Amino acid sequence: MTGNLVGADETLFRIVEAMAETGPVGVTEVADRLGLTKSTAHRHLQTLAAHGYAINEDGRYRLSHQWFHIGTTVKSRRPFYLASRGALKTLAERTGKTAWCAIEERGRLMFVDGAGANPTHNPDLLVGDWSSITQTAAGKAILAHLPEERVAAILDADDADERYAAADLRTELEYVRSRGYAINRGEDISGIYAVGMPVVVDGDVFGSLSVASPSEDLVTDDRERVLEALSRAIDTVRSKLSD
Repeated sequence: MTGNLVGADETLFRIVEAMAETGPVGVTEVADRLGLTKSTAHRHLQTLAAHGYAINEDGRYRLSHQWFHIGTTVKSRRPFYLASRGALKTLAERTGKTAWCAIEERGRLMFVDGAGANPTHNPDLLVGDWSSITQTAAGKAILAHLPEERVAAILDADDADERYAAADLRTELEYVRSRGYAINRGEDISGIYAVGMPVVVDGDVFGSLSVASPSEDLVTDDRERVLEALSRAIDTVRSKLSD
């Protein structure tokens, strides 16, 4: 597959990723960071600007909101995202906690939407970021219901999370399948607890819904109440996806 890739396109994507990581950059910075000639870096930056994907501000280039437009368009075309929007808000209100909608793509987890029960909850902190699929309740709920060959490929990937021994993870995934939900006890973000359930329709795994809180009560004393609310939300989303 590598032999079929277009070198110029790969360079362009490397530049975009560098700009996303560092913010506004100049031609020399891009060239030095990526090992390019200044002329090559300049041409790529000018190309991005000419097509509206970068803004040139006094010789420094930043990514434009065209990327936001594309991301929003991609998200709005996913049936799972559309089906979960109302249920997610209701889930947050019923539990009094932050609720999340997550999907798996290429072995990674992304939270595509979130809802908070009150103004102090800020779901935007994680929306749009890649997260660990093996260290989150949302990720483990999805992973436990994927076909075995997909699970094996994800765990064998070069960028798979090595903090979790594969054997231990497989044991936990079996437990997730048997009880119907996954738990995160601060594995991904210290001090944050979460419970997640998969959304599966006719054998297809669309993603997961989860509830998170800084209180350990979420996975102990409050767990049954949260699981009931999660189950109701999952049923609502499944019904919409089945229509």
